[in-house]
This record gives sequence, C-alpha cells and structure tokens, in this order.
Amino acid sequence: MNSRLKLLALPFVLLPTLTIDAADFTGRFSMLGTTAKASQGDIGYVNKDNSLSADQQSLRLMLDNSRTQDETQDKGEWSVHVKMTRLHLSDIPFSDTHSSDLFRVEELSSYWLEENDVNNSTHFGYELDRAVYKQRFSNTTLAIGRQSIDWGSGRFWQPLNVFGSFAPTDLDTDYKPGIDALRLDWFPSDLSSFSAVYAFSPTDNTSIDDSAAIHYRRQLGEQGELALVAGDIIGNTVVAASYANAWGGMGWSIEAAHYQEKNNDDFIFWIAGLNYQFSNGTLLNAEWYHNSRGANNITELTSTNVLADPFIKYGLQQQLSQDVLGISVNKDLSPLWNGSYTLLASPLEHNDGDIHTSLLHQLNLIYSVSNESDLLFSFIKAAGRGTTTLGQAQSEFGHTPNSVALRLRFYF
Repeated sequence: MNSRLKLLALPFVLLPTLTIDAADFTGRFSMLGTTAKASQGDIGYVNKDNSLSADQQSLRLMLDNSRTQDETQDKGEWSVHVKMTRLHLSDIPFSDTHSSDLFRVEELSSYWLEENDVNNSTHFGYELDRAVYKQRFSNTTLAIGRQSIDWGSGRFWQPLNVFGSFAPTDLDTDYKPGIDALRLDWFPSDLSSFSAVYAFSPTDNTSIDDSAAIHYRRQLGEQGELALVAGDIIGNTVVAASYANAWGGMGWSIEAAHYQEKNNDDFIFWIAGLNYQFSNGTLLNAEWYHNSRGANNITELTSTNVLADPFIKYGLQQQLSQDVLGISVNKDLSPLWNGSYTLLASPLEHNDGDIHTSLLHQLNLIYSVSNESDLLFSFIKAAGRGTTTLGQAQSEFGHTPNSVALRLRFYF
C-alpha cells in the first residue's frame, strides 16, 4: 500500500478507538423514475416512436459519531457513508463519471451487476462516499479521509467550488460526493474562518495531479460576506473571490475565479446574482454566468471535444457555452406543497451572424408525505436549435429532450 493510501486509511484505524455507542445510524432511501421523449435534433433520437427512460433506487447508510459527554473538551469525530444504487437505463448511455473522480485515490466502489445490450443497461453496486475522521481543538479542526468540500455561495453556479459542484438542474443535492483529502479549519473569530485542503489524485491516472487550495471567509457588517480562494487544482492555478451583501431588501453577490491552465492558457469564470423575497414568501433568484473558456459561437461549440476535455468530462465546467442566464422562483404553495420554476437561457452566435438563444424550463413540485419523506415531480422542456446530422450540438439546451421525473425519498 502506498503512502497516500496508508494516510487515507487512518479513519478506519481510528474508528475502533472511538465510542461506538455514541454513534448515530441513519439512512435515506430514494426511488426515481424518469422518461423522456426525444424529437429529431434531440440527444437520443432514433425515430418518432422511441422514448428514453431510467429508473433508479438508491440506499445511503450513514454512521456518524459527533458526540462526547463533555462538549467543552477537545474531541474526535468520524463519519462513514455507504451508498448502494441500482440503475436501469433504456436508450440512454450509461456514465458514472463525476468531478469527485479527480480527487479520489481509489474509487472504493464495485458493481455487483453489470448488464449491457444495444438499447438497455442495468448496474447495481455500492460506493464508499464518506469515511472521514475529525479531531476538534479549541478553535481548529483537522479532518482526514473522504469528505465533502463545499465552497461558494451562488444559487446556480459557484466559481469558488473548485472541487466540483452540483448542476443547476440536479434533483439530488442532499449530499455532495466526498473527495479524499486532508483539511485544516481554523476559526480565528466567530465571524471568520480559514481552511486549507490537500486533495489526492487517483493512483490509476498519472496525468492528474494532486490538488491543494486555501479558503478564507469573513463576515463584513451585518449582512456582508467576503470569501477568497487560492490553489492549484489538477495542475491549474486558481485565484478566486466572492462578495455578497444586501441592499434595499435585495440580496446580491459577485463570485469570480481566474484559472491559469497547465498549457498556459487562462480563463475567467464569474457569476453575478440577485435574490429577493416578496411579502407572500415567494423567493426570486437571478444569476448571470460567464465562463470565457466556453463557446460564444456555433463554430467553437461544435469543435469542443467533450470526451477529451477533463473540465467538461468531469463537470468542472458545467456549461458548453460562454454565457447563461438563470432565473428561479420558489414558493410554498401550502403547508404540504412547495413549487419552484427554473429558467436557463443561453445566447450563441450562429454562422448567419445572428444570436440564437436556447432555453431550458424546469418545473419542480414537492409534496411532503411525512416529516421524513417527500414526493417530487419534475418536468423539463427545452427550446432551441438541436444537433446537426453528425450529432453535434448547435446550442446549449436545444438538444435536450422533454422529460418527466418522479422521485420518492424518505429518511430513517
């Protein structure tokens, strides 16, 4: 076993020395079914009669120990999350690639069942998503193992989330996937924090470098917050900053990151957002996304090699185009019902010199079945130019087929 594996195995070595009786065992079970109707120009289109479908069942088992008899003493904590998933796809290609793959020494996962044919695939397996040990001191915490790192404050996109983030339309955002890292958190005051993270690269891919970053956050005034990030992410130098505040009852934020790539190219990724809550409880969010690494015309978009680009392949760059506008409205419709609507719009210059905008509409309705369970209905509809005859995208969202999803989840 190499030195990095030995280091990350420390949570399992220390776990037996901690108080198992104080551990909390919890879980989450989720069932998701989705179906999509692909039209000509959409991804997955074969003929006018074909449809795409997927069903997924997942079980997350969580064992967490974060309690001691004397809360004033320095203490050790640990957390282990195991996730089991069964996924069946019909006319949808299977992929389990995620940004966390860039920051995991080993996958620590396996498929008990893998079936693939021309149109269908079924996968059933498990993964170790969290295995972290934390030692708390008076104003410092040291954590080692597989853990989630979540920075940034944007509603749709977060440039400060240099270790990956959720997509704006993701339905499952309860648990961000863990990465293999050493993390030091220092709290010099009640209003500020400093974090240093060293994330390990996979042993089976020597082209990916280890990553390291520091994060500073400080509250300014009653509602202002400043955050700074600097680091080296898979060989790319990153410097980032964000500032959020409120004015006239409206919240606003600016968040930006500058990347210097290994090949000496550089790009800027920034967002600017506004949010406002009306007197009836309706929450309105608006955010503009700009990533100079993305395409601003159809030629650049069709020349993008998704499979060869690690930023796109692993989701560190979430949009192919350069500019996207995100707007969302969220409201509690009743004590049991919550509704939200999201609109994503992306302009792109085409060969005729005109600007064509593609749209993605997402409507989510959540019904609270009980205190520990809910039912989600989600509908997605896209508009814009679809793929070429060679299957190349001609817009950001126009090739997305209309889809409906239903999910039931409960905690225990």
